[in-house]
Amino acid sequence: MKFYETIIAPATAFGQSGIGIIRISGSSVAQIIKKFLNISMKERFAHYTSFLDINGNIIDYGIALFFSAPRSFTGEDILEFHGHGNPILLDLLIENILLLKNVRIARPGEFTERAFLNKKIDLIQAEAIGDIISAQSKLAVKSALRSLSGTFSKKICIIIDYLKNLYSRIEAIINFPDEISNFFDIKNNLSKTIKLLKDLIYIAKKSNVLQKGIKIVIAGPPNVGKSSLFNYLSDQKISIVTNVPGTTRDVMHNSIYINGVSCELLDTAGLCKSNNTVERIGIKLAKKNILDCDHIFFVLDITNNNKINNHMILNSIYKLQKNQNITFIFNKIDLVNQIPRVDIIHKKFSCLYLSVKKRIGVNLLTSKIQEISRILNNAEGIFLARRRHLVELEKSVNYLIIGKKDWLENDNIELLSDNIRLSMQSLFMITGHFSNDDLLNKIFSEFCIGK
Repeated sequence: MKFYETIIAPATAFGQSGIGIIRISGSSVAQIIKKFLNISMKERFAHYTSFLDINGNIIDYGIALFFSAPRSFTGEDILEFHGHGNPILLDLLIENILLLKNVRIARPGEFTERAFLNKKIDLIQAEAIGDIISAQSKLAVKSALRSLSGTFSKKICIIIDYLKNLYSRIEAIINFPDEISNFFDIKNNLSKTIKLLKDLIYIAKKSNVLQKGIKIVIAGPPNVGKSSLFNYLSDQKISIVTNVPGTTRDVMHNSIYINGVSCELLDTAGLCKSNNTVERIGIKLAKKNILDCDHIFFVLDITNNNKINNHMILNSIYKLQKNQNITFIFNKIDLVNQIPRVDIIHKKFSCLYLSVKKRIGVNLLTSKIQEISRILNNAEGIFLARRRHLVELEKSVNYLIIGKKDWLENDNIELLSDNIRLSMQSLFMITGHFSNDDLLNKIFSEFCIGK
């Protein structure tokens, strides 16, 4: 795709630095080289030269790089100035180049948008560039790089190929009903494709946690040591700690990094029946965050045996959302002369016995968080998926499940054909082969200028 205007923008963050980079893409690059560098440039070669203003006066000295279309990031001619990282110099050079006709400042993400529109990358890879820049952990960076390399795209394309094959075979059956057809083979291939999509959704959900981080909510009754635990894990005093029940009324947040994974910790109000309006609001917020988290640290005071029973523990487990987990923490073991230990209940839920105040057994808690993050670290080949990708994947698999059910129960192969077509459309929305302008504008507007 050929664009009328040439775009320019700084490719480095604003502020003083060792190097400042300006990126230019478009048909006016040759004119800019002649006017502002006045040298003969070799493609993909670093030229040390002077940078000139519109009148031929020297503005700066640095490295200039030229990438010829179509062998460039955007698929157009690209020119980069690598000069001294003084914003005044960069602005001066940009101001002079903007004096040329048909050259303008790039919109946020416009370089990547042009790469997508020129079919240099698909939409998954375009979004991966933004994810690499905004990643909050080492593991998220690695996963975004896998998406950029095409890992996610290849998996989607394999499923699309299966669906295309199924769609063409079913359309042939509809148009030529007298021909002998292997319905058993179609059913098997449909089941196989549904399984592939479900497996992909499972991985995508894991990768979505990488992007937003693991959300751990510290919950439990009032005055059991939740805020002390939050402060210990945060390695700083953030929450107020007193002997008065109901001290914490708002939700306190802090992020920590374990094994390269971002963990968001939340200290919440004590769960109880209260007549205090403010405390009731805090309890409501606590319950909302409990429903929305990945892991719950449910803290209990071991000295209050009358409030700890199997019914209460089982009730907490039964209320868990899908893909949620819970760890029960029995605090204040120093008051009952117990030793720190780990028990497992109902085959998979950990019970940690410790004392936060006396720092007895707190290493068990650190090990537990490391275990939670290690599950993600061990996910080989994981890519980074956005919430939008998950929505389209789930729509895609649901179309197939509905179509298969209706075909087998009502012998309606025409509806199966329609559902396969809709399933493919959802996958095309992920790769960008079938996207509306509003979606593209939303995605690329989230990028920084110069990308």
